Amino acid sequence: MKTMVSSFEAVAGTGAASVYSALASKAMSRHFRCLRDGIVAQIHATKKAMGEKDPVAPGTTKGETPRLKILDQALRQQRAFQQMSMMESHPWRPQRGLPERSVSFLRAWLFEHFLHP
Repeated sequence: MKTMVSSFEAVAGTGAASVYSALASKAMSRHFRCLRDGIVAQIHATKKAMGEKDPVAPGTTKGETPRLKILDQALRQQRAFQQMSMMESHPWRPQRGLPERSVSFLRAWLFEHFLHP
């Protein structure tokens, strides 16, 4: 905005851009306020669909963990448990091929050196 104002004032004179910059500022403020209101409405709809209480509603304590956060933590723990069980399933068997981390490193190196010499 400042760059546009300074370039406009260089052509039209000092103070000529104040009206236009105020209008542009109000329009951008209105746009972002509508965007924020839409995001907040979506969050409230998701909370309502999950059965979560409104944080400003009476009866909700400040230290209460939201249901969505508890669900996220449970999913993360379940995923971590599944990964651990996959790693421990057959520890006596030798691994076939390279580990995934090594493969990704080699793939990146090959891409960097052969496609972009």
